[in-house]
Amino acid sequence: MLLLASGIFFYMQSNPIYIFIPAFIILITWYAGIEIEKSTSPQKKWRFYLLAIIVNIGILIFFKYTNFFTSSAFDFINFIRHKIFTTTATFNNNLLINVIAPLGISYITFQTIGYLIEIKRGNYSAEKNLGHFATFLLFFPKITAGPVERAHHFLPQLKQANAFKYSNISNGLKQILWGLFKKLVIADRLSIYVSAVLGNAEHHSGISLITAVIFYVFQMYADFSGYTDMALGFAKVLGFDLMQNFNRPLLAKSVTEFWRKWHISLSTWFADYFYNPIAIAKRDWGTWSIVYASFTTFIVLGFWHGANWTFIVFGLLQGFILTIEFITRKTRKNIRKKIPAFLNNIAGVAFTFSYFAFSLIFFRAKDVSSAFTIIKRIFTIKGTIYIENPSIIIFSLSGIFFLILIEVKREYFNSLFSLYNNKNWFVRNCYYCILLMIILMAGVFDGGEFIYFQF
Repeated sequence: MLLLASGIFFYMQSNPIYIFIPAFIILITWYAGIEIEKSTSPQKKWRFYLLAIIVNIGILIFFKYTNFFTSSAFDFINFIRHKIFTTTATFNNNLLINVIAPLGISYITFQTIGYLIEIKRGNYSAEKNLGHFATFLLFFPKITAGPVERAHHFLPQLKQANAFKYSNISNGLKQILWGLFKKLVIADRLSIYVSAVLGNAEHHSGISLITAVIFYVFQMYADFSGYTDMALGFAKVLGFDLMQNFNRPLLAKSVTEFWRKWHISLSTWFADYFYNPIAIAKRDWGTWSIVYASFTTFIVLGFWHGANWTFIVFGLLQGFILTIEFITRKTRKNIRKKIPAFLNNIAGVAFTFSYFAFSLIFFRAKDVSSAFTIIKRIFTIKGTIYIENPSIIIFSLSGIFFLILIEVKREYFNSLFSLYNNKNWFVRNCYYCILLMIILMAGVFDGGEFIYFQF
């Protein structure tokens, strides 16, 4: 009851009236889940399932994509009026194109849709306790930006006796501390330079834009994984385990591997409920079923990030490279056999990082035209690198270096000496104190919100 109350209180901080939206989703999904499970008639089972899915997707589309569809429609109408009817008047409707999405609506609906699909498939039982089901969806650490939790993973934890554990408090606070470091020292520090350059691309040289794009990759990763670390840390303090969402994706040696390590809860959700069903349904197409499923999945995944053509291009770029990697997998395997593993790994990481950085140009740009402007200026505009405040560059590079050092150590040398979990009490706590002091001295405490809050 306390967890549910805290989730409701947390949710109402953004806009109190919007609490009725998740409340409605919870009631419809909870009731439909029970009816789907107990119905003996396939037709009745299907009706409840379809109704609940339509309600969930309908709410998501209305709040997240009304602005995009209506503004696109008005743009088209105005284009026809201006070109064909030669009128200068602009037709618009401010009421229709100013819908504000409730907090975490994507994450809530994705969790409810996954829950309904698994009940329909017969993989697990419907939750009978409305309080438990509501707590699952409104558990405050994961409301705003995930992870996209699975009901069969979280709900059983609510039914277990949850006694105080020192290890939970300790491990949770460690993860929160590391998340704060990523967010305040790395992400928000990098955002100062990234916003100054990419936000005014028409005034900057190619080298400045390349630097900003590289910084944006690390900003995005530190910001989102930092939030996830804090979410998982707060959950751990309360005695709950949430899904891991990142597994050092910037060290991935292919784009395919990257998407197994980046936003894992969302990637696996799309794999289970979108990609696999499409690939299976089109299996008669052979290899083309994989190509079709990849492109379709990543177009939808890109569009999920936001109602803008830039996100669709981002999804297309990911679908394209994943298709190329799938088609050339045997050829690349033969080539790798002829090259030392060390060089293979470096080349793979460098290409994956570069391609992801390139695709993020579209991800961040306000429109496709702005993205192409950035790309064009990178290759055509010479000049010196933009440095307004040297300390920003120094702190940014120091933060990136420390992040890479920790990631490489955990990826390749995790069994070696550790400061984070050192057996020596003095060494371990000195490390925590130093990390906390760095956060307090070098952290940016007036930075913006988490990047993924908007999704």
